[in-house]
Amino acid sequence: MANDTETQEQNRILTSNAQAINNQPFMLKRIETEPLIEKIQLFLSSQKVEVTFDEKTQDWKQKVVTVGLPLANVEGIMRICNIVEMRVNSQTVQGNFEGDHYWDHISRARKEITETIVKKCYDWDVHDSNLNMIIDEICALIEVFLTRPINNKERDGYANSFVGKENTLIQQPRSAFQGFAGGMGGNRQ
Repeated sequence: MANDTETQEQNRILTSNAQAINNQPFMLKRIETEPLIEKIQLFLSSQKVEVTFDEKTQDWKQKVVTVGLPLANVEGIMRICNIVEMRVNSQTVQGNFEGDHYWDHISRARKEITETIVKKCYDWDVHDSNLNMIIDEICALIEVFLTRPINNKERDGYANSFVGKENTLIQQPRSAFQGFAGGMGGNRQ
């Protein structure tokens, strides 16, 4: 009997993990690089997102506020974001960098970003006094973001997320009423 119970539990865990793996929004969230590109775009545009609560509609509103002069013109902002996107995208985030390969990738990205911004700075209205700041801030953000695939740690993170969810589901006690339309004790998952 113990073997049947263990087998059923293993099957339940495998089914749950398969559902998590097939949970597209979860997986897309893990490899989504768009927020990074948006941060860089806001930085270069000297803008920030403000979140306020509208008392009339009882809803939260977001608006983009300009807080200074842009660090580049519209074309420059777009091109710089495109360069970053070529180095940081859903494929690189899913990669499996070894330490040396990672630093080689970062070095090439820094070189490409630096050379392109310096060569195009006058076309893109980037002031000489802002060159180092722009390059350093963008490269620092990329460097931290891309540490995720070193030694396959990003994929290990997927597995840990699934295991953590499984442990939570297995260990939580169930109320006698939970089986009826959500139960009186609320959903603890």
